[in-house]
Amino acid sequence: MKERWINLLLRFSVVFIPLVMGFVVVLTTLFMLGDFRFSPFAGAVCSLVSGVLFWYLGILIKNRARFFFSATFLFLTGILLLLLDMHIVQLSVRETWPLLMLFIGSAFTVAGYMHYRKPHAMYIVPSLVFSTLGFVFLLFSTDIIGVPLRSVMLWWFPLLFIPSLVSLLVWIFQRKRVDGSGNE
Repeated sequence: MKERWINLLLRFSVVFIPLVMGFVVVLTTLFMLGDFRFSPFAGAVCSLVSGVLFWYLGILIKNRARFFFSATFLFLTGILLLLLDMHIVQLSVRETWPLLMLFIGSAFTVAGYMHYRKPHAMYIVPSLVFSTLGFVFLLFSTDIIGVPLRSVMLWWFPLLFIPSLVSLLVWIFQRKRVDGSGNE
């Protein structure tokens, strides 16, 4: 009977967890952009309770990474919302949203470690990408870098695009050459 519930929960979680995570991120961002405040501590408590529930489900279902990912993200988001509601941290919306990307990077790291019990490239690479993007966007949103992001993108995008395109073409031609020579 327990195995049936776990199997049903796993099937349900494939659709439910990404849907809930996306909903939480979009709703939190819209509330912050609209400067809408729901009742104090409601968002923080819901996020923290959901995080603890997902963590428990991850332990109950033999270390499922998606539950640990969701739990970590929701718990970190809950702590941020709690600090904002308690006025311990004074951040504007512009300064807050890049933190969500840092939380996603942290959640990938925790989920990968809980699943494999060691760092694994499948989780570390997205973690580094999200953390780097979150850190860069945080530098721009807090005006540590005074140049607008648009200006940097207009200048650096062509400089990064050309070498990327050349390396892709080299990789394609190398692969065709290796496949054509009969080596497998």
